[in-house]
Amino acid sequence: MEDIKTMAEHFHSEGFSCAESMVKACNNCLDLHLSDDALRMASGLGGGLGGSGCVCGALNGACLIIGVVAGRKELTDRPKPEIYKDIREFQQLFTKTFGSTCCHFLKGPELHVVCETLTGNTAAMLEKFLREKGLKK
Repeated sequence: MEDIKTMAEHFHSEGFSCAESMVKACNNCLDLHLSDDALRMASGLGGGLGGSGCVCGALNGACLIIGVVAGRKELTDRPKPEIYKDIREFQQLFTKTFGSTCCHFLKGPELHVVCETLTGNTAAMLEKFLREKGLKK
């Protein structure tokens, strides 16, 4: 089986967006068993929210996965502040690693990241984050 980084990069190279690639790779490599509808939810998040250049789609996809493994279905599940804390910690790690959360800035002349590589690196970083936090074995 491919590692999560390679799989995310592969999905991106096939034409899936950064967010779709993140969710698909995490679904496969972390054995999440997400439904097709859950996978479709990432479709509008690529390119910084529908191509607007706002929040990076790889980060959006990572937040969806954190929600899948650490979120809640009922109000009596895990408290919202704990879920938000996990999201903020990953967002801070992403910012520290890549310099911004803004797709437009990341792809701009100063940083000009390659989305495929950023998506793969984000997937690997998320897998490590989830394991270190004890959110996924």
